[in-house]
Amino acid sequence: MNKMIIMCFLLGSMITAQAQIMQVASVQRLTVPSEENTITQAVAISPQGDYLLLSTDTKKGLVKWDFETTSATTLTLDEGAGSDVRISEDGRQVVYSQVSYKNKKRHQAVNAIDLSNGKRRSLVKATRHLQGYALDKATAAVMKDGKLSLHALGGKKTDLTRPVLSHYHLKLYVTRNGVTSQLAPNGADENYIWASLSPDADRVLYYVSGKGTYVCDIDGTNVIAMGDLTAPRWWNENTIVGMNEVDDEYSIIASSIVARTLDGQEQVLTSDDIIATYPLPSAQSGKIAFSTPDGKVYLITVE
Repeated sequence: MNKMIIMCFLLGSMITAQAQIMQVASVQRLTVPSEENTITQAVAISPQGDYLLLSTDTKKGLVKWDFETTSATTLTLDEGAGSDVRISEDGRQVVYSQVSYKNKKRHQAVNAIDLSNGKRRSLVKATRHLQGYALDKATAAVMKDGKLSLHALGGKKTDLTRPVLSHYHLKLYVTRNGVTSQLAPNGADENYIWASLSPDADRVLYYVSGKGTYVCDIDGTNVIAMGDLTAPRWWNENTIVGMNEVDDEYSIIASSIVARTLDGQEQVLTSDDIIATYPLPSAQSGKIAFSTPDGKVYLITVE
């Protein structure tokens, strides 16, 4: 009887693990521009899925690459621009951090680019105390030194409707209704990275260093372990995508893009012959972009 229960459990686990979460129509390599002696990486995809933002493996500069015309436009050559870039909901505004060094100490500024006219403006001057930023419709919310500032992007500044996540010394914080508090669903001593809000802002996706990926409610309760999935991103309210990587301590030797649901289903979206890293999902357009360590850029199209 016990053997039968175990066999049924294993069979059910296999069916769950092999469940089809997405209908993948194609996985194709994109012919994106690259410069000699640099490694190109995709760092963002527009919500509408009509363009990619490209940078280098050192995160210097941003290039806008249009899917339809395959044309490339250099937006900036700033250092660190590709490390934490955000695109507005309408796809017209790009917000990024610029890295500089003063007295050998790292500083970060926050800049915005209006894609309709190419104009760049400074939102926050270079500081040692930048903790994070987020976009909410036409407003950029920047957390610096424990204080939140709001900046209008191409229109009137609006009140925030979504919470803002920020980091300080690898600790995670959430600002809601003007109040900032530490979010430590796995304990205050853990290190938190890759945190993001779910599409309807009621859950937080995050990675705990050395332990894996988790999802919790916005107040830190109802923690769900999602496995060791690196660089996780939301696809929709119940599904995330990330990379399942294998490394040799110095470099990634194998990696696949994986979709997982909150109830434990899993689907591998890429083949073993591609070292697929850092997925960039655009659920609205049914696209997921990703890069390889040697500078190739691919696009998964979902029906």
